[in-house]
Amino acid sequence: MNKAEVLEKVIAVFARTSEAEEVRADSELLEDLELSSIDIFMILVELEDMFGVKISENDVRGMATVEDVCDIVLRLM
Repeated sequence: MNKAEVLEKVIAVFARTSEAEEVRADSELLEDLELSSIDIFMILVELEDMFGVKISENDVRGMATVEDVCDIVLRLM
């Protein structure tokens, strides 16, 4: 699976959870999407199941945008 395919799926998951009008790769999780830490946790659990990866606490620290999440998922695949 290439980055564009993973990004499309990651954006879809964030779009279902966020009330933002638009979710893009550069959307910031806290500011643009207004997600709570619980929302982000639930999204990460869904992505772990979807892609068969385990996202660690260290990985989470570097996440600021949707693309950051995508890049971490790709690295773990």
